[in-house]
Amino acid sequence: MVVEILAAGVLGLIFGSFGTVAAYRIPRRETIVTGRSKCPNCGRQIKAVENIPVGSYLALRGKCPGCGVAISPRYPLTELVTGVLFALAVAEFGVSVTAAVYAAFFWVLVVLTAIDLEHKLLPNRVVYPTFVAGWVGLIAAALIDGDTGDLRRAAIGAVVFGGFFFVIAFIYPAGMGGGDVKLAFVLGSFLGFAGGVGAVIVGMFLSFLLGGVIGLIAMKASGKGRKMQIPFGPFLALGSVIAVFVGDALASSYTNTL
Repeated sequence: MVVEILAAGVLGLIFGSFGTVAAYRIPRRETIVTGRSKCPNCGRQIKAVENIPVGSYLALRGKCPGCGVAISPRYPLTELVTGVLFALAVAEFGVSVTAAVYAAFFWVLVVLTAIDLEHKLLPNRVVYPTFVAGWVGLIAAALIDGDTGDLRRAAIGAVVFGGFFFVIAFIYPAGMGGGDVKLAFVLGSFLGFAGGVGAVIVGMFLSFLLGGVIGLIAMKASGKGRKMQIPFGPFLALGSVIAVFVGDALASSYTNTL
């Protein structure tokens, strides 16, 4: 199993490299299918040997060989995070369709996090296809595993997570972005499939907890206070990823203490 997990991690690094391209091009409405990567500062085309995940960044010492401008550390960080999440997906679900579906789900969350941090945006052209493709993948996984009950839990999760955020946005539109509401339906589906309503509740709780704590620290450190715009998408993603792996266990532990 160790070999499979390591292989998944390497595959994740590769997809993470592609994720950096997607995160850069999608908000700019550029195609992610064709075209070689270029330095955003000087336009120099990046060679294949300079595009090795993490390794090239280290070899180039974090600078473009053409203009010498520093390369953002978010590129190797995106690759590393994706690699770790792919490895965790296989460790959690084994070598299976479910692992592949969740690895793809994690990849999308990484891309959306990168976009939201830079542009304060969760593009519909990413969220909508993820919801549809995600459900196709979950249905396939459930049929292969022979447990359609997971699909009922996924549907309930979508209603709980997405419905809660929809109500918040309806009552207080300024407090919740439309992209966050749409993403919540996606997150609820995957959390419900993985761990039922318990995982969904934990994911929601962690999202607000992490968003509140880290948000306050960021506002204090920046000196901008409430004037600082902090996207909520990354916290939704982080809280949900944690809940995929430990949400059901945490919910069960809490219930047992009552």
